[in-house]
Amino acid sequence: MMYYPKAPENIDPQMTEPSPIYKAELVKCISVVIFFILTYLALIVAATFIALFCFKVGLFIFSAASGTLAWLAGGGVFLIGALILFFVLKFVFSSYKTERRNLIEIHESEQPQLFDFIRKITLETQAPFPKKIYLSNEVNASVFYDSSFWSMFLPVRKNLLIGLGLVNSVTLSEFKAILAHEFGHFSQKSMKVGSYIYNANRIIHNLLFDNGGFFRTLQNIASVHIVLTICMYGVVAVVRGIQQILFAIYRLMNRQNMKLSREMEFHADSVAASVAGSNPLIQSLYRLELAEVSFSTALSTCNLLLEEQKQEKNIYPGHHFVMKYLGKENQLPIVHQLPQIDRNTFADFETSRINVQDQWASHPSTRDREEALLKWNVKAEEVYESAWTVFTNQEALQEMMTAKLYEGASIPPEPRVSGSFVENKFSEQQDHFQLPPWTKNYWDAKKFPAMNWNELSPESADAAIYTPEQIQLNKKLKGLESDIATLESIIRKDLQVSGFDFEGVKYMTKKAPEILEKLESEKSLLEAECQTLDLKLMKNHWQKAREKQIEPRFQQAYDETLGVQKKQTQFQLIHQEMLDIFRPVFSGKVNELSEVQNIIRKLGDQELKAVAIAREILNWNEKALALKSQQTPRLTKFINQVRIYLQGNAFNQEDINGLFDGLNHVTDALDEWCFIQKRKTLELIEP
Repeated sequence: MMYYPKAPENIDPQMTEPSPIYKAELVKCISVVIFFILTYLALIVAATFIALFCFKVGLFIFSAASGTLAWLAGGGVFLIGALILFFVLKFVFSSYKTERRNLIEIHESEQPQLFDFIRKITLETQAPFPKKIYLSNEVNASVFYDSSFWSMFLPVRKNLLIGLGLVNSVTLSEFKAILAHEFGHFSQKSMKVGSYIYNANRIIHNLLFDNGGFFRTLQNIASVHIVLTICMYGVVAVVRGIQQILFAIYRLMNRQNMKLSREMEFHADSVAASVAGSNPLIQSLYRLELAEVSFSTALSTCNLLLEEQKQEKNIYPGHHFVMKYLGKENQLPIVHQLPQIDRNTFADFETSRINVQDQWASHPSTRDREEALLKWNVKAEEVYESAWTVFTNQEALQEMMTAKLYEGASIPPEPRVSGSFVENKFSEQQDHFQLPPWTKNYWDAKKFPAMNWNELSPESADAAIYTPEQIQLNKKLKGLESDIATLESIIRKDLQVSGFDFEGVKYMTKKAPEILEKLESEKSLLEAECQTLDLKLMKNHWQKAREKQIEPRFQQAYDETLGVQKKQTQFQLIHQEMLDIFRPVFSGKVNELSEVQNIIRKLGDQELKAVAIAREILNWNEKALALKSQQTPRLTKFINQVRIYLQGNAFNQEDINGLFDGLNHVTDALDEWCFIQKRKTLELIEP
């Protein structure tokens, strides 16, 4: 194939050998799996003995006594043993298949160039050719296989999944590197250990969490007679004990599996670099984070288009457009039609000083992967054509996969279909939600401060505003808030770690309260500094308005913005109150009808306040005609819809969902209204 990127030469054979750390983690994982198997076998043996014992006791009761109570007691004891044994064994008869509804299987006759491309990579990586190849819309590529209890003992061939969102975001050399990484997993014998852990986790997950039908059966049996109720309490007690044992193993196994998974990623990266070079994989790893955000944005845009009776025919040109737009917005170089990203691209945004090793992460950080790849620093000739070049009938394939996105969606009758809706709608949205460029995004996520116009004294406007140092203050404050939240999670033990890094120094978790106190003190000082800066900037804008002789218009627009910000705060409190009211329902803690009725009454009181604010937004928009077109029907539906939250003794989930969807729409409309007011105010004093 003329486009196939040539593999680098003179590769050190040690490069693709598993590292000592990899081997050590593999041994630990095997030990944990053996421990689980022994524990699970012990539970099966114990459950079998309990079942046999209960069977004998049941037979004894049947032979020793007669009558209804004797039959109930004997049958109840028999059920105790049978149900405990069934609980322990119920997973053996289940299987799991990867959901393929959103996938398309492709064959060599349809995509000969792609199959040839993949075959060459398998030869270079010495990996088996995949059993099947599937396409999805994701910005991803992965290995998967169907699994059951018996697949731990029988060989299972792996499938390859290629996301067209990924294909849309990489060059041919990068595509080769990514697929070679996946074939690095194909060639890993530790994938078999991964299969054991995966199935062991599914067994434990099944026994811990997938028990709705089992416990409903216990309830039904218990409702027959008090004797059976007592017996079912015995079953529940034994089951809870089994679950406690398995939960401890579940945590140990997952934590160890994550450690092995991270080493497997490093090894697969080495395999990829050995056949494609270090740089293509590094560049693609950094860009794919932007590609995922861009694809998510394109999907959100498709949802907005549906509200306008429009359906996108091909999302991929729109995805690429959004990715390039965001690249240019962040001043990234666009090379070969793709944004170029490296570790320094977003250095200004990395203001966090706390670093925690996430023991539950299955992948190392991109930066750690880059450092590992640069140790080998394999050079290779790169082919910069798009990865689409190895696909046949590209546009038809893109349109077929785009149609998959709409399966199950509420598509309007006779929608207008086009292949450029996403680009146009996204551009329109960006223009609409754009404050004047000279403000450097300072006010995008900040509220205007309250101003006392009577206390301001005229003076010359300062020309040095929105400097890099001033912009950095907000970023620094966000970094502090993030670090404080991390430390609070460590103290509450929501984040279970043995230690953390602060400014490059390692600390034990017992030091977290001390560091937290220091950061909270810094935050108070920085908040005061930011508030002073906010007032200084707005005073500067007032001076500009005086110089342009539009002071009254500026003050009026500014005060109107403060009014909308006040409504935002009011609505946030209402929204939070409604979530708090309904929280016991979400957590399943409401059983009495009187409690349900009290919740509905409180919900209704807050709903009236939310509807009143929605009416205010609509009344303003009738004159201003400034909100996006989808807001009016959304708000109108929220205001006019009659919602009945209780039907008989059960909650009406459809109307509850309608309520919270409506609350989210009001939040969106308020945010848009506030943004419009900010823009109107700032545009008055545009330089």
